[in-house]
Parts: sequence; structure tokens; C-alpha cells
Amino acid sequence: MKIEQIKLTNYRNYKSLSLSFNKNTNIFIGNNAQGKTNILESIYVLAFTKSHKNSKDSDLIYNTADFAKIKSLINLKDKDIELDMVVSKLGKKAKHNQIELTKLSEYIGLLNIVMFAPEDLELIKGNPKIRRKFLDIEIGQTSKEYLYNLQNYRKVLKQRNDLLKIMQKKPTKDFMLLDVITDQLVGYQIDILKQRDKFLKKIEEYAKKHYKKLSSSEDVLRIKYIPSIKNNFKEEYISKYQYDIITGTTNLGVHRDEIEFFINEFSIKSHASQGEQRTAVLAIKLALVDFIYFYKKDYPVLLLDDVLSELDKTRQNNLLEYIEENIQTFITSTEISDIDLDKISNYQIYTIEKGHIKESDNHEE
Repeated sequence: MKIEQIKLTNYRNYKSLSLSFNKNTNIFIGNNAQGKTNILESIYVLAFTKSHKNSKDSDLIYNTADFAKIKSLINLKDKDIELDMVVSKLGKKAKHNQIELTKLSEYIGLLNIVMFAPEDLELIKGNPKIRRKFLDIEIGQTSKEYLYNLQNYRKVLKQRNDLLKIMQKKPTKDFMLLDVITDQLVGYQIDILKQRDKFLKKIEEYAKKHYKKLSSSEDVLRIKYIPSIKNNFKEEYISKYQYDIITGTTNLGVHRDEIEFFINEFSIKSHASQGEQRTAVLAIKLALVDFIYFYKKDYPVLLLDDVLSELDKTRQNNLLEYIEENIQTFITSTEISDIDLDKISNYQIYTIEKGHIKESDNHEE
């Protein structure tokens, strides 16, 4: 999977931009706030229909423009396809080969992306919502079934929460409808849990290997899923009926589950150093690359946003050696000296200043 071309219109600080990319490594160099991350973000939006940042869709639109547009040419298993995303004040439109798709869930997964950015340390350090979002985004890249079950789970969850708020205000409680909605919630939840379990087992398998190589140690990276319901789903929901009514919300379910990461037997969140946390996240991201290849038989595009300077030379070299062979990679950095170019055989350098991009002489074997 390779991105051959991308064209931005009214995107962030780019009124108009057209770029062709190297099939292996693309390096964007520039000071902060010049537009490097915006290019990587546009690729992410092209894949997922939303930013990896906590941004409103309107933030993606240039100044007072009415819309932002991302056009692309993608080589997918030696076949060229076009993917287009339009973000406007009226909503989003996604096109595949110039045909608009009515559901964004039909679009997600056409372009597979793995991104590693400084804020990804929140996967370890942040709140459980970030880790659940990680699960939903990454499993959704490879499974339409997961997206279907998740969307339906969220719809039923909203119905259940709305009903709980109504029941709060009524002196007599009719539990028949609550039973029916709870049964529906349990059905979707069982399927979601099966897929999450399958995903995390595979990610742990790959991440263990990458952590050992990146850290040059025999330490073992482990991932533990912590469900909010541990035994009989329906019985546990029933035991919480009164509490759910009092609080007006559903207090159990996959929307309340958690993931915890360990190095050997120690929690990474509470015991690991910043460097160990960063290495663990990077190992998980590389595991995602392997996971997507396992299911799609094609490597995803890898985005590395201002992270190489945070790695020591050993970890950086191990990373560059891994990505060099088959994975199209996009790297941003403030200094070209932060990247050991001797480890990369085929690359293109782009220098960015105030949204203006200059292509330097590329290096290709």
C-alpha cells in the first residue's frame, strides 16, 4: 500500500498543495508550526475521516473557506485507486474512485494507516477512554463486522441511557423494556469482546518481539484486558439496575472496559521510565503494522510525527531497519541531523517553511 500523490485544498495552513511521494521514505524537515504535522494529519484524515488530534472538523478548514478537500492516488496491491475526503460545515463526504460512499464505515479500511506521534504516550499515561478509542480505531481498520457491532452497541447504549433517565422520574418502574434493551446490548457486546480479545492477543504476540528488539533487552511486554463485566452479563446488568437508574447511565459494558500494559510483572503506567513508555508504545505501533499485514497481506502506511529525535540511536536504528524494506513511511523532524540517513536507502526530503514546501534532491539506490 503506497500513497503516490496527495492534493490539499483549503486544508489547515495549505490553500493549495500538490505532492508526489517516494514509495519508501518521505522526510519533512522544518521548524515547529510550519505545517509538517498538517501533512501527516491530512493522510490520517484521508484514512479515518477524522483527525488523530482532539480537533473539531471545522479546525481542518483553511481560514474562512467553506470546505477542506483531500484528494489522493493510492497504489493498492499494484492497482491505482482514488480516495477523496471533503470536510465542510455541512458534514463529510468520502469518495472511492469518484463514487461517494453513503456510509463512512464503508470507506474506513480502504487506506490503512499506523501513526506514532508524541501524544501517543497517552495510550499508556492517559485515561481509559483513550485506550478504548485505540481499540475501536485499530480493529475497525481490518474488520467491517467490528464497526457494525460497535455502531449498533452505541445506538442501543444511548437508548438504554435515555430509558434510565426516564425511569429516574417515574415512581413505578416497568423493567420489561429495560430487559429487552439490555439483552440487545449484551448481544453486541459479546461479539465486540471476542474481537477485542483476538486483536489484543495478536498485538501482544507481535509487540513482545518488537519491544525486545527496540530495547535490546529480554524484558517482556504484556497487555491485559480488564472487562467491567467478568461473569454472567445479564446477571451483572440486573444487579446494577437500581444503581443505573439512580445515576441515569449504564455503568457496565465494553464502553467502561480497560487495558493495562506491563513490562514483565510491573505496570508500565506506574513503574516504567519515560523512555520505556515510549519504547512500549512504539512496539505496539509496529505490532499494528504486522497485524494489518497479517489480515490484509499488504503493509499499511506508517506516519512518524516528530518522534525520532526522542529515541536513542539504538532504538532509532532498530526502527529504521524495520521500516526500510516494505513500508512506505512519512517522517517529520525539526532537524535532518536527528535522522540517520545512512540507515535509509531510498528517501525524499521536503523542506517546509510557513506552508511552502521545497523538494530536496532525493536519494535513491
